[in-house]
Amino acid sequence: MPSLFWEPYARHARNLGLDQLYLILSFDCDTPEDIQAADEIHQWLKARGCNGVFAVPGAQLKEGAATYRKMAAEGVKFINHGAAPHTEWRDGRYWSITFYDRMTPAEVEADIRLGHRIMTDVLGVAPKGFRAPHFGHYQQPEQLQHIYRILESLDYEYTTTTVPRFLISHGPAYRVGKLHEIPISGTYSSPLKILDSWTNLQSPYTPEITDAYSKAFISSVKQLLRAKIPGLINYYVDPAHVAKSPFFYASLNYCLEAGIPFLTYSKFVDMI
Repeated sequence: MPSLFWEPYARHARNLGLDQLYLILSFDCDTPEDIQAADEIHQWLKARGCNGVFAVPGAQLKEGAATYRKMAAEGVKFINHGAAPHTEWRDGRYWSITFYDRMTPAEVEADIRLGHRIMTDVLGVAPKGFRAPHFGHYQQPEQLQHIYRILESLDYEYTTTTVPRFLISHGPAYRVGKLHEIPISGTYSSPLKILDSWTNLQSPYTPEITDAYSKAFISSVKQLLRAKIPGLINYYVDPAHVAKSPFFYASLNYCLEAGIPFLTYSKFVDMI
């Protein structure tokens, strides 16, 4: 039953001082198509007084430097997403590459540090947050501790690299040394399953979400509000999957009409 998950989650949230539901939208920009799509989404959010957070690998950040630099100048927050490309184009579609669980600890550290340097150079400001590429494959305790040690040495404030199962024992955020870890959220009815754009595409060859995405998103928000669960909805999508989709904007409009505040990770950390 979902209540077995959400009742302890709500206690953790209240212990953090949260008395209502908040939303953080983040966008993993892993392809060239995400560059323009990211700016389109940013403009939509900005027109409504909202913010998103953009996770861009260093390789894509350099490719789209002019666009991402303009977005940063308009107040957009970016997080380190490593340096190496996360996808490659083959056989008419994008395939995922650069998995930390297939790399040595030294290679992982080098990728994080290079991503930090590229973001600092391109945007003119050092990142304070991080998400690992394809993070669901890098969840073992020793793997996460390796990331945390590197981020602490870089004076980071937070990371959002853990999957929804960490919400069971920790709630919407928890301290790891000097860092805050902010796990990705599931839905109300499937709290351990990430709601993202990739798993709701028409197909890898037609990379646009179906209406199943908005139905799951809106249903989850509606049930959380009905149950009066305080906390954080921490969802991410790929911009190119959603920028032209009415289903995506229907989900955001539902949250706006429901009065759910849109936050950045930095703002959320400041609150707790």
